[in-house]
Amino acid sequence: MKIDRKLIYLAGVNAFLFSYLIHNPSLHGFLYSDIVSFWHRFFEWGAKLPYFDFGFEYPPFAGLITYISSLGSDIRLYYTVFAVLIYLFYLLLIEVSVRIASERGINLEFPLLFLALSPSMVIFMIYNFDVIFAALLISSIYLFTKNRYRLSALIFSLTALTKLINLILLPFLLLRIKSWRHRIEYAVISLGGFAAVNLILWILNPGFIDSTYLYHARWGLENAWFIAFFPDETSWDTAKIFSGALLCYGLLKIYLCEIEDIYVESFMVLSVFLLSNYVFTPQMVIWILPFLAAIARIPYSYFVFEFSNAAILLTWFQTYDP
Repeated sequence: MKIDRKLIYLAGVNAFLFSYLIHNPSLHGFLYSDIVSFWHRFFEWGAKLPYFDFGFEYPPFAGLITYISSLGSDIRLYYTVFAVLIYLFYLLLIEVSVRIASERGINLEFPLLFLALSPSMVIFMIYNFDVIFAALLISSIYLFTKNRYRLSALIFSLTALTKLINLILLPFLLLRIKSWRHRIEYAVISLGGFAAVNLILWILNPGFIDSTYLYHARWGLENAWFIAFFPDETSWDTAKIFSGALLCYGLLKIYLCEIEDIYVESFMVLSVFLLSNYVFTPQMVIWILPFLAAIARIPYSYFVFEFSNAAILLTWFQTYDP
């Protein structure tokens, strides 16, 4: 059977609808999502504006999306608007990934598998901001490969304003730019846009940095594989030092490998973060799926890992105080 982009989009629509339904708060027995949690934590009680009426632990573009969604009159409209916004970025994710595959001579079965059939994508699409983050990041990398550095840097900045994690990729991208002028320009645009938005919010609300970014620094271990070695909360500061050291070691190893393929390198950097960070939430796996599609490789552990990751929501998240 020949796979074309129409089939991928059709499968993507089905994946979106399935994810929309299983998390829909209007339906009995719906599955947990952070999106619905935001409504109950903030908007249900009359709060209106993230960072001002309440502390919001995600960067400003994520806050903007949440605010736009909250303009609806009830949770059903809020959830639907949020889902539609995610879907628009999901379409961008598919389109960019299909273009990458076509230009690299990759069979379209890989974008189909990783972006429309992957259990993590289907289960966690309408869950948090991870699809938006992944769509922006892969778009930025794609434009980078086309030497469209300014637009790539702008989107890279917007990616950081969604979730901060892509900043660990910045040194690797800068090293790939041969011209020092273009390196500096890329760094200024990507970091400048991010810094400017955060600076404005910090000036308007001095508590912004604490409630948004330092909030995560104070967070304990969550689903990290090494929690077995640090079971006591009193040891979690040590665990965070271990996490940071592990991350630095992994990134240094990648740097020393001098990997030519930017998609492989990006996949490895994100994977190192997921393996070393003291917080691992199952929806984060979405970040690496477009890069797996771009490198056209199905790891041996992929299917076991994917179904296990999806099972976290279907089993562990359904247990009271696990």
